[in-house]
Amino acid sequence: MNDLLLILGCLAPMFYGYRRSVSHGTVEINHVTTFSFGFLFYWITPLAVRLWASRLHFPLASVWSGFFRAHLIEPYALACIALYLCFAVGDSVGVALFRSEQTSGERRVPTAALLLTTLFACGLMVYSIYTMRADLFRYATPTDLRAQSARGAVTACIVLMAAAAILYAVQRGHTSWRKLATSVYFVPLIAGCCLMIYLGSRLYVASILLMFAVLQTNLRSRFRLKAMIAAVVLAAAFFGAVGTWREGSSVKGAFFNVLLEPMEDSLSLVHHLRYKGISWINAPTQLISDAQNLIPTVLMPDKFKTLKKPHAYRPLGGLHSFVSFDMNFGVIGTGMFWFLLPVAFRWIKSRSDDVLFATVYVMCSGWLAFTFFRDPFSISLVKAIFEDSILVPLAIVGFGQLLVAACKGGPEPKAEPTVLPAPA
Repeated sequence: MNDLLLILGCLAPMFYGYRRSVSHGTVEINHVTTFSFGFLFYWITPLAVRLWASRLHFPLASVWSGFFRAHLIEPYALACIALYLCFAVGDSVGVALFRSEQTSGERRVPTAALLLTTLFACGLMVYSIYTMRADLFRYATPTDLRAQSARGAVTACIVLMAAAAILYAVQRGHTSWRKLATSVYFVPLIAGCCLMIYLGSRLYVASILLMFAVLQTNLRSRFRLKAMIAAVVLAAAFFGAVGTWREGSSVKGAFFNVLLEPMEDSLSLVHHLRYKGISWINAPTQLISDAQNLIPTVLMPDKFKTLKKPHAYRPLGGLHSFVSFDMNFGVIGTGMFWFLLPVAFRWIKSRSDDVLFATVYVMCSGWLAFTFFRDPFSISLVKAIFEDSILVPLAIVGFGQLLVAACKGGPEPKAEPTVLPAPA
């Protein structure tokens, strides 16, 4: 029975993700693709290791079997399958409701606004690196709040650069990636991503790369399926090698390092299942308190100390999304959330001829593969999706419209009426 549930848990996202992403040998990386990947990687991988690792002599088999008790397997697997079906049904409803439509007019963001945004992000990043260098460059554990605060400030600057670069790329739909990569909007972003990799924030870089893959396949041209598979394998090997380098271990363990990511994040999952169980419905009180994370780290360096911590086991700092959803919504509430989430994505995508909506769709889709599933709501929903992917692009576009209005100036003065002389 457990093996059957695991097979269903694998087949449902694989089938629906393939159906919505692959056509005639080409791949469109969209919100279904990234969501399905994150679901398989973070929710199904721990279950597969629990059931099948002992048969393959996997190193974690005995340890994971002790953590993941047998009586927890069936309820967790059933919850996973039911929740993904809610997502698939919601996405199908979104497809039926929202078709691609032309908006009232394509919104253009002046390059001056994008340039000023990029320069501001660069200056802020340099300032953050200088002022927080003692905490930023030392080797720190995931529970080191000062190091997290320093890296969070730098990451926020790089995400701001990414928003400006994506807006620029969306507007330059026919410009080659080679020219885009050497532009003033991309060079600082690439340098910032290299810094993030050096600091160990590889998943943020992976999310930014995914955003550009979403942009390419939705607004330009699709990838060939074989090339996409090869790119995924190479990316996994690269980020696994980065992980082994940061740990000081052998590069030969790159694959195992990648697999450790969902396993380590799932320590909070098995602890929650074992001691708290699965709730039917809950109130999102934790999510409401997480809204405090909207305050920029630069303005409030110690906000990590004041944020209300979730009442969950977090030995390595991350928090499995199943735990977050169960604490805030319960299974019924999560099912409703997962039903409405793809409906919202389909509505945004249907208006992607507009620069703002296209940027929001690209950025939000990019976060679904990793951050959405591995980080607490204060980071995934509040910071990454709502602030960085909706509020920030909206602010940049609004700033651009203000610049356009200022350049046009006030209304032209009315001409004085001509008065004809009275007849003699």
